[in-house]
Amino acid sequence: MAQETAPESGSPLGTPKAEFLQSVRQALGRAEGPPDQTYPRLAESVAELEEQATQMRRRLEENLPALLDKLTDMAAKGGWKVYRAPGVEEAIGYIEALARESGVSNIVRSAQAVFDQVPVDAALANLGLKVTTVARDEANPREALREVIRQADIGITGADYALAETGSLIILPRRGLSRLVSLVPPVHVALVRPEEVLESLDDLFLLRRLEYHQRGGEMGSYLNFITGPSRTADIEMTIVEGVHGPKEVHMVILG
Repeated sequence: MAQETAPESGSPLGTPKAEFLQSVRQALGRAEGPPDQTYPRLAESVAELEEQATQMRRRLEENLPALLDKLTDMAAKGGWKVYRAPGVEEAIGYIEALARESGVSNIVRSAQAVFDQVPVDAALANLGLKVTTVARDEANPREALREVIRQADIGITGADYALAETGSLIILPRRGLSRLVSLVPPVHVALVRPEEVLESLDDLFLLRRLEYHQRGGEMGSYLNFITGPSRTADIEMTIVEGVHGPKEVHMVILG
């Protein structure tokens, strides 16, 4: 980290390099030592991570009602329109009502397991709406699917995780799953199941470290965090929604 010098006093500006690096070591839990000193939490064994994950899951299950309440509260504060669906029929009914009120015609959805539990396709088709499952294969090349997504009015996805701490939805990269479904249509609807709710970022990073080891060092190229509708303050420092993504986001929490 380079230091600048104050033009009048000749004294350096900013934090001295040694002091800055020491603060980083303290934040990471490191003592003084060589630069390649291993961060302790990255040296955990798979067995240790699995035990921590088991304990975490037990804690989440015991605190699930409170976590769902917190997720509802924090997501709403972040700009999500949150609906607590007592069952599958209510979840589908909410999406049907949203489609009718919005006057949409084209809907895309991701190819995720949640849609086996919440079969929205037939219900929306009965309303005369076109529903396209975005799953890339030989019959559906990437460019053709991108064009379908660009023309869609609503994108519906599941969630890999939802963080009660921040009200954020997390979608992980995988074959056949396009993040554009959650980014391009002006309205995004996310279905969240109770087993996908985590308490904090610490829980998420624990599961990601475990997955990293279980998959032989492969954990995907990105994490898609969604914390409310798209926002920017580039225009005269005024917050504007929907410029770089959906201007309206709905979180449907099952159970």
